[in-house]
Amino acid sequence: MTGRPAAGPVVGVVGAGQLARMLAEAATPLGVHLRVLAGDADEGAPEVVPDLVRGAPDDPAALRAFASSVDVVTFDHENVDHGALAALEAEGVAVRPGVATLAFSDKAHQRVAFASAGLPVPDFLVVDPAEPDALDQLIGFAERHGGRLVAKASRGGYDGRGVWMLESDDLEDFLDGYDGAPLVAEPRLDLDLELAVLVARRPGGASATWPVLETVQVGGMCDEVFLPASVTEDLAARAAEVARRVAEVTGAVGVLAVELFVVDGALLVNELAPRVHNSGHLTIEGCATSQFEQHLRAILDWPLGPTDPVAPCAVMVNVVGGPEGDPRDRQASALAQVPEAHLHLYGKRSRPARKIGHVTVLGDEVDEVRRRANLAADLLAGTAPGTAPGVDVAGSVDG
Repeated sequence: MTGRPAAGPVVGVVGAGQLARMLAEAATPLGVHLRVLAGDADEGAPEVVPDLVRGAPDDPAALRAFASSVDVVTFDHENVDHGALAALEAEGVAVRPGVATLAFSDKAHQRVAFASAGLPVPDFLVVDPAEPDALDQLIGFAERHGGRLVAKASRGGYDGRGVWMLESDDLEDFLDGYDGAPLVAEPRLDLDLELAVLVARRPGGASATWPVLETVQVGGMCDEVFLPASVTEDLAARAAEVARRVAEVTGAVGVLAVELFVVDGALLVNELAPRVHNSGHLTIEGCATSQFEQHLRAILDWPLGPTDPVAPCAVMVNVVGGPEGDPRDRQASALAQVPEAHLHLYGKRSRPARKIGHVTVLGDEVDEVRRRANLAADLLAGTAPGTAPGVDVAGSVDG
């Protein structure tokens, strides 16, 4: 275990993916020392974080030893041992967000708690697949909603994984092949659009909210994020209020991302993430304080920064891996054609349907900014017409 630095707070991050990597980038100018607990398969942070401790996030002994070396514990992901963290909290360790907030990552717990709190959620049914009448429950729910539903694993799903679009006739075969966590069934909704609101909250409850973001999902995975969202001021204000209420109900400390559906002009809570989140990456360049700096401020109980946009519009596009090549071989091509692009590559091995980076472009007009951001992302991914790994087209730009 690495010793403590000579001065300044030590923040311990459990998990070493791209979120830990970007937290490290925000920590350095603040004078915050970041220490990361990394599993064997983690990628992203190990490439750039010098203070790396190897250990499994679900190993109570590793968590305990790690927590003893830092001032506050926070997270890159939610796949952690809640029992071990609860024991640390009981001993006075600053775990932020706390175990009670992390529990809301379970979609079944989240839906029941939010409905009880009066928050707007879709109609839902929680089903234990082991129950004898599980099939009948699901068929009955589907029939009330036009013979189809969305089934979500209550735990473990991300980026479209653990989500199934099912018809009534599919349900028996689906349950026969399913062996996992309880399911949350919801109706398939005709969405106007999807939004995300990020809230940062200090231990005493003081909070700051970023402007409402519009998100575009492809295959269940976030593909693009726009600021500002194409909604009325009234709907944006209501979305921000719902997100602040979610932060209060969950007792969040740090950044909390709240994903919302808009259906016939009404808001419904879709999911939340009790941590920094993909939808907030454009705040790095697009807002006065990034979600990563703000998360560190919040968990250290420091004053929160302003969240105002710094440009009329910003668009973030995820870079998704392809079957071959490394996006780092194509940076020159991307920057030659889109020199104003802000590139963020995560140091992760490229494979299809895997997020390996993102691009943010700021500007005055959203359609043009969106086009430029997508071009840069396609160039990095190697999917733009006429591009290939290693091609340097720097000479194609005047000056």
